[in-house]
Amino acid sequence: MSRRLHWPPRPLGLGTPFNSALATREMRAAFFRASWQYLLIGIATALAVLALDQILFAGVSVQRIRTLGAQPFGVRCVIVLYSAVTEELIYRLLIATLIAWLVARGLARVGRPSSSIAVWSGILVAAVLFGLAHVPNLADVPHPYLRAITLNGIAGIVLGWLYWRRGLEAAILAHLVADATLYLGIASFL
Repeated sequence: MSRRLHWPPRPLGLGTPFNSALATREMRAAFFRASWQYLLIGIATALAVLALDQILFAGVSVQRIRTLGAQPFGVRCVIVLYSAVTEELIYRLLIATLIAWLVARGLARVGRPSSSIAVWSGILVAAVLFGLAHVPNLADVPHPYLRAITLNGIAGIVLGWLYWRRGLEAAILAHLVADATLYLGIASFL
């Protein structure tokens, strides 16, 4: 008997709805109708992270935004697009899904299946790793690990939740808009 591996695992409710939306006109229309929500979530996440940075860490993120703001606009566009797509593929589709799948399998083995515990485990582990990956962006500031895990971790939780509830494309779009808000919008005025 051969077993086929489906990625992301179907029972967890994780997926890529844009691919599904390509199948029918109704699904495509529903996906695009909901897209404005992902745009707003991206903007709100960027502004919330900036506000928390100001409150908790004396606004040191502005230093990073200024540094990127000094780059040519086209370079910033490439950075925003590249980081949104690659980070969501790595941290949500790969890491969060893998952790969720492993936890779901472990829980099923002990007779306590729970997809929500599994998915939240994946989201939280991926969010911490996402935060740690951003430490080098501002490694010379006070408490760089705490800052990166807190601020980028919060963004990672929001993006992970979006991935779980709305799909990978929603997380990519929100991430893209959050980065664009910071590095194309706000950076242009600093």
